[in-house]
Amino acid sequence: MTAFAQIYGIGLCCPLGKTLEDASKAYAANDHNFVKSEKGPVGADGAKVTLSCVMPFEDVRNFELRLQRLFAGAVDDLVKTLDLSDSAVSMRLVVPRWLARHKIGQDLVTWIVATWPTLFTNVTLLADGDTLAVYELVKGLQEISEGQIPALAIAALDSYMDAELIDMLAISDRIYKRGTPHGLVPGEAAVIVMLGSNATFPATSPIGTIRSAFNGFEAESLSEPQSIIGRGLAKPLRKAFEAFQPDRFLVDLNGERWRSEDLGFALSGALIPDTLLSDFETPLSNTGDCGAANGLVMTAFALSTSEENTEADVSTLDDHEPRRSLLSVLSTSHVEGPRCVIALERSIREN
Repeated sequence: MTAFAQIYGIGLCCPLGKTLEDASKAYAANDHNFVKSEKGPVGADGAKVTLSCVMPFEDVRNFELRLQRLFAGAVDDLVKTLDLSDSAVSMRLVVPRWLARHKIGQDLVTWIVATWPTLFTNVTLLADGDTLAVYELVKGLQEISEGQIPALAIAALDSYMDAELIDMLAISDRIYKRGTPHGLVPGEAAVIVMLGSNATFPATSPIGTIRSAFNGFEAESLSEPQSIIGRGLAKPLRKAFEAFQPDRFLVDLNGERWRSEDLGFALSGALIPDTLLSDFETPLSNTGDCGAANGLVMTAFALSTSEENTEADVSTLDDHEPRRSLLSVLSTSHVEGPRCVIALERSIREN
C-alpha cells in the first residue's frame, strides 16, 4: 500500500437540504419534507401521492433538467468545502439500471464532463443492483491505497419524480399510499464523495474512511420467498459487529415490509449492544427513499457533524496527528439481492 486512502469531501443535495450542512441539521432535528402536492401525481384511487422532493414536483417536470439540477447542487456543495482546482478526477456514477442504459443517462454523462471539465476528467455510469454505491467507495479506497489511482469521485444520483416511475412503484405495491401502509415515500438525491490521500489533498483534513466492508447476497425472492428472508444480510452484519464496536448504527429501512423482515432476521444473529439495537438510525425515514443514492445519503449523514454529543475515541492516523474518531456501522440492502455492511470512521482533526 502506497497511500492512506480517505474521504476528503462530500457534496449532498437531498430533500432535507441542498447542502450537507443544512441536511445534517434537519436530520439531527428529525425533520421530514414529505408533501402531497396539489399539482403533483395522484394514485389509482385518486388520492395525492406523498413525495419527498428537493424541488417541488410541479416546478421541474422535465426529468433530465431535474437530474441536472440535483447533480449540480451536489457539485456546488462539494466545491464549497474542498478545493478541486488542481485535482480533476475520474468519477464513477451509480444510477438506476434503466437510466444507465437510457439515452438520458448518456446525455447526462456528456453534460457533466462538458459543464465541469476542470473537476471531472470522465464519468463512468454504473447500474444500481449490478453494484452498490457504498461498495464502489470500498473499491475506490482500495485502488487509491494500492497506488492504482491518486483520487476518485464516487457519486450516486436518482429521482422518482416522474409520473411513469411513480406509477411503476404503485403497480408493484411498493409506494406508500392508502391501503399500502408498508410502502416507501418516493424521494430523490445526488451525492458525491471525493476519495484521495494526503498526497492528493495535502492542505485538506480528511473527514473519514471505511475501515472494513462485509458483503452478502439474498437468494430468496422477495415477492415469493420459499424460506426466511434475511440470510444474505445476517452474515455480513454479524461479522461487522464481531469486528467493531461502533458508536452509531445506520440501516436503510424505508417503510417496505421486506426490509423490516430482512433486517429483523439479520439482527437476531448479531451481537449488537442494546443501546444501538434500541436506537439504530433510519435516515430514509427522514429523506424518503432515494433509490440508487440511498447508500451514499446514509454515508453522508454518518460522516456529518450532527452527532457531536457522541463520545469519541482519540486515534492517530498515518500522518501522526491526533483526531477524534466516531465509528458507524452502516447496513444496506438492494431489492435485487446485494447486501453490504460497512464500518465507517468519521475523524475530526484536533486543534
